[in-house]
Amino acid sequence: MLNLKNLLLIPMLLGVLLTASAAGQSNEAEHSDELALSRRLIAALERENAALRERLASERSANAMLIELNETRKAETAALRDAIAAKNDAITAKDASIAAQDALIAQLKARKNSIWKRLGDIAIGAAVGAIIR
Repeated sequence: MLNLKNLLLIPMLLGVLLTASAAGQSNEAEHSDELALSRRLIAALERENAALRERLASERSANAMLIELNETRKAETAALRDAIAAKNDAITAKDASIAAQDALIAQLKARKNSIWKRLGDIAIGAAVGAIIR
């Protein structure tokens, strides 16, 4: 982000400015040196501010992407939960259908007549048919 050179330049320039102003020298050459140093300091601070603004902008865009990713993951999780609930409902319906078929099979097995009873029913039917003619 920041160069080590810029990082060290700022405190040095501040120290020079404070030293020169603390000495109370009013020499015109020193004022021009102080002015040049303050301009370099201002330029360095402006570069640092620009770098910080750029970093802030990139952090904001990264944050926006992360928020969007989080919302997408939440939506995906909700969709997966709905799919699992639908699958469980389908399994429950299939289990109920199988149970109903098992009950019907058991009922039909209980109704199963013997051969002698069927032959008796056929004989009764033939006798009724002969009487009706």
